[in-house]
Amino acid sequence: MKGIKSLIGFISLALCLLVFSSSAEEEMREITKECSITADRFGAYRMWDGDIKEYWIAKKDYSVIEIEIPEGQAASGILIEWFLVFDEFDVTEYDKNGKIQNEYTSENYFKGLVSYLPLMKDTKKAEIKVYKEGKISEIHVYSDGYENPDIQKWENPAEKVDIMLLVAHQDDEVLWFGGLMPYYSVVRDKNVQVVFMTTTGRFRIRESLNCIWKAGVKNIPEIIGYKDSYVYGLKAEELWGGRDNIDRSLVKRIRKYKPEVIVTHDIMGEYGHPQHKLIASRIVSAVEAAADPTLYSDSYKLYGAWEVKKVYLHLGDTDVIYMDWETPSDALGGKTPLEVAEIAYLEHKSQLMSFSMDMGKEYDYTKFSLVHTTVGPDILKNDFLENTDKVR
Repeated sequence: MKGIKSLIGFISLALCLLVFSSSAEEEMREITKECSITADRFGAYRMWDGDIKEYWIAKKDYSVIEIEIPEGQAASGILIEWFLVFDEFDVTEYDKNGKIQNEYTSENYFKGLVSYLPLMKDTKKAEIKVYKEGKISEIHVYSDGYENPDIQKWENPAEKVDIMLLVAHQDDEVLWFGGLMPYYSVVRDKNVQVVFMTTTGRFRIRESLNCIWKAGVKNIPEIIGYKDSYVYGLKAEELWGGRDNIDRSLVKRIRKYKPEVIVTHDIMGEYGHPQHKLIASRIVSAVEAAADPTLYSDSYKLYGAWEVKKVYLHLGDTDVIYMDWETPSDALGGKTPLEVAEIAYLEHKSQLMSFSMDMGKEYDYTKFSLVHTTVGPDILKNDFLENTDKVR
């Protein structure tokens, strides 16, 4: 009988803990529409209308947004989705008596497409002063409570990364590269930076942000912003300002992020996309230029020269390696890097009718070719970072 009572007690405790855990997880929720949000310009409603393509715009000098937290509630933070990359705003937090309890500026804070502003527990009103016609697509206010892993708290762009994943369009980051992001960012705990050459519109940018976050990368991706178009040959180069301009852009990002390794598209453009081909055809020239202090003095003055150790292209037939994206990992909750990538790709809702991870599998997202190395050939042929710890 004593054993039965102990068992009943244990089950009751477990159920209580389960109920408590479930309720704790439900405590943190979006409370944007419960807050009072005002701004000194027309169109403030666009910040909470759910349409990422619509935006509120500040005055040329500045505009102030006031967010009042509802009575009886506490807020853990505010997430701002900017329409364009923006980096000039101030934040002031007030308690219930109107006393300032915290102030900071974007100079000491993250700048990018998404900004998460943590709030002190006793904050009842937050003022966000936005300068120089900053454009806000959406504002989200979250209640205090359970930490939601889907809230994107992007980190400052790293000054030095292990891998730079250079791609043409929003969705290429997983479609052709399989489990690269979850494997290296989460399983291997390496620093991965995604760089997009084009912009395919704010809606698809949001999809890529969601995808990259779910894949485990915490560095905000950079979007260079060239036009997306399906044109060939010289027209493709001219669309991006010509070869010299393309190389200048690539050299700048190489020197900025200082990657050990760069991974990018197939020289044949996977299914033949000319912008994929263009990136693959220019990357080795850009890598060589980035190491030369006499070339592209504008980025050299900012970041110095940088020598990339290795460059891999998707597919190819020389110095081929094969990546294993299908081994489960405790760091991924027992999932494989490919399974996590497949879940992340589902965030590209606008593309699911035309593309799928099966298409990437058709073009073998495990196969890559080493086209540039300063540390010798790969021996194991299963790791982008093989030999990068060599002392030269």
